[in-house]
Amino acid sequence: MKKFFLLLIMTSFVAHSQYFSITYVKVDQKNIEDFERKEMNYWAKVAQQNIKNKKQLGWALMRKVGTAGNNDVNYAFVNAHETISDQLNSGWLQSLESLGYNFQDISSEYEVYETHYYRIQDEVQGNNDAKVWIWNYAKPKNLNGFLSENKNLWKPIHEKNIKSSSNSMKNWGIATKIYPSGNDESTVMTWDGFSSVEDALKTLDLTDWVGPKGSKMNEYDPDGFRLRVIWEQLKFVSFE
Repeated sequence: MKKFFLLLIMTSFVAHSQYFSITYVKVDQKNIEDFERKEMNYWAKVAQQNIKNKKQLGWALMRKVGTAGNNDVNYAFVNAHETISDQLNSGWLQSLESLGYNFQDISSEYEVYETHYYRIQDEVQGNNDAKVWIWNYAKPKNLNGFLSENKNLWKPIHEKNIKSSSNSMKNWGIATKIYPSGNDESTVMTWDGFSSVEDALKTLDLTDWVGPKGSKMNEYDPDGFRLRVIWEQLKFVSFE
C-alpha cells in the first residue's frame, strides 16, 4: 500500500491511504469564528472517532491563503481512505452518535462548492514539520508522461532535497483525479509541503528557474500548472 502524505494532511496521514477527497467550501466572514471553533473542537473529534472505527485514515481542515482562483472557496476538508468503498461509506453519523453529539448543536454555516476525489500515485513523506502546502493543479497533454517523469525524475530530486534540507520543502506528492472529470477539469494534482506561508511564497517567486536535465515537461504539460494555491493546515487527525 502507498502511504499517505500531507495531509492532509499530507504527511500526517501515514497509514495505508491510497485515496483522498478534498471538499471545498465557502464560509461567510461573519461565520468564520463559529465555523473554525466547531470544526476544530467537535468535528475533529468525530473524525478521530471515525478513524478509531476504521472508517477512514485521516482528516484535515485547511484554510486557503488569499483569494486564489475564480470562486469564493476559503476552506477545504481533506479525508483520507484506504478504498473507494470507505470513501462512500465514511460512517460519520455513527461516530457522531457514539460521542453523544447532536448534529444541530455542532453544525455551522458553510456552502459546499464541490468535492474532488483522488488516487495517490507517489510521494515523499519527509517529516511532520509541514503546516502549509502548495496545491498544484494540472491537465497535461500527456498524462502518462507527466506521471512517469514526476515519479522517476522529480521525486528523487525532491527526496534528496528534503532529506538534506537543502531547500524549504518538507514533503511532496502526486495524485490523479478520479472525479469530477471533463474538458475544463484538471486531471492531476501535486503538492509541496512547507513550514510557513513565507517559504511557500518564496518557492513560487521563481524568476530564473530551469528544469532538471532530461525533463520533457514542456512536451508533456506545455501550458504548465493551471492553478497553484497555498493552503494552511488548521487541524488534522489521524491514527494516534
